[in-house]
Amino acid sequence: MSISSIGTALSGALAQTQRLANSANNVANQRSTGAIPAADGTVQPGQTEAFQPQNLSQTAVTGPNGQGQGTRVVARPTTPAYIPEYQPDSTDANEQGLVAAPNVDPVTERVDQISSLRAFQANLATIRAQDELERSAIDALA
Repeated sequence: MSISSIGTALSGALAQTQRLANSANNVANQRSTGAIPAADGTVQPGQTEAFQPQNLSQTAVTGPNGQGQGTRVVARPTTPAYIPEYQPDSTDANEQGLVAAPNVDPVTERVDQISSLRAFQANLATIRAQDELERSAIDALA
């Protein structure tokens, strides 16, 4: 391992914090309903837009020779963005009493949260191991 391994592990740890924050945001807004959008994606004036949940994906960042240099997180809107939900008393309800509820599955989000936590811990373990290795090397040379 080298200094670049710390950078790669740090990149992974930061990616996991983004995943966790995104999942928490999705869960926190899962009840943020709004009007069902028209075919062009707009809602009528005075109506609320439903929360748009995001999915994150990770891609490897490589150098010019193909060596790994970390990871990058890309946010993409969840498709479909909403599911119709019956709420006839809502001011955003259409003629059928339906509103747009964000397409968030709490079980999937919880799994993502646990997965990102474990991956974060693994990246921190890599950083600690590299730090200990470098300290041992310095002690051996001193």
